[in-house]
Amino acid sequence: MDLTTSPEQDEIISSSAAFLRDRLPITRIRALFDESSNVDDAAWSGAAELGWFVLGLPEANGGVGFGLADEVHLFREIGRGLATGPFLSTVLAARVAAFGGHAALAEAIGGGQRVGIVIPGSSTLIGADGSLTGPLQLLDCEADGLALAVSPEQAVLVRVSDLTGVTPVACIDPGVRLCRADASGVAPIARVTADVDPVQRRGHVLAAAMLVGINEAVRDLSAEHAKSRVQFDKPIGVNQAIKHPCADMAVRAQLGYAQSIFAAVANDEGREDADYHAISAHLAAGEYADLSAAATVQIMGGMGFTFEHDAHLYCKRAFVLGQLFGGTSTQLGRLLDLPSAR
Repeated sequence: MDLTTSPEQDEIISSSAAFLRDRLPITRIRALFDESSNVDDAAWSGAAELGWFVLGLPEANGGVGFGLADEVHLFREIGRGLATGPFLSTVLAARVAAFGGHAALAEAIGGGQRVGIVIPGSSTLIGADGSLTGPLQLLDCEADGLALAVSPEQAVLVRVSDLTGVTPVACIDPGVRLCRADASGVAPIARVTADVDPVQRRGHVLAAAMLVGINEAVRDLSAEHAKSRVQFDKPIGVNQAIKHPCADMAVRAQLGYAQSIFAAVANDEGREDADYHAISAHLAAGEYADLSAAATVQIMGGMGFTFEHDAHLYCKRAFVLGQLFGGTSTQLGRLLDLPSAR
């Protein structure tokens, strides 16, 4: 198993990083905090033109035809840049539409139609027929748009307009739009089972990739501050209370990346333990990002606790990404039930 990057992957990394730096810098993301939408339409359209939303979709289904390992590098940069918008759910939704037999819908999503994601409650149920029932939360959904709901067994797309009691609420992350809603046997407009395409597995890996990007971003932010911030005529990085946390961030970033790319390659190679590695990547990268982002706030000192500094934004985005696909306790429970854990 080769975990090193190929020339094509290096190009994905450099081009996506340049696009996000130029079109969605954090200054632009902050400007969207008070807007009704957290999406920069021009940047979103640009991402669609670059094929981001169908990068991992087979060419036979209208996609670019790259593997999950290639998508990991794209989503790592999305996480690093704190890019706002439903990137993850839109990419997964394109697969649900394509493998569910809805080619026109898949083409529309690949062309930039945005799709939010459902965060299920403890009593939310996706029925055997794909119907959605119970209380839920919606991330980055639009009133006239679609929402993606996933379980280990299947993934479905539903119309937000078919849900009831859709109510916007404040999210801990100002870059995310959150709503509460209820579903009562809402029928899906597209559905795919995990034996056809394991959508939730891919979601775990790509969420892990974003969390790795967050870890790498705060590592770099902290290391630069440790070198440039001078107290008592010396950079604060000479102190063990600073250098050790920075070193820990570097180790966590490398471990999270290694597990995420291994999980992606395991999926691409069709390994039987692919689910185990995917969930492990999400859990590990989530814990590492939480720890590193929190340490960054401390390393920044007084300014790290202010809204004007970006440190808290990384903490909040890491928390939100950790809640996807059931949250930590659900993920741990499923991980321990897998044969590969025994």
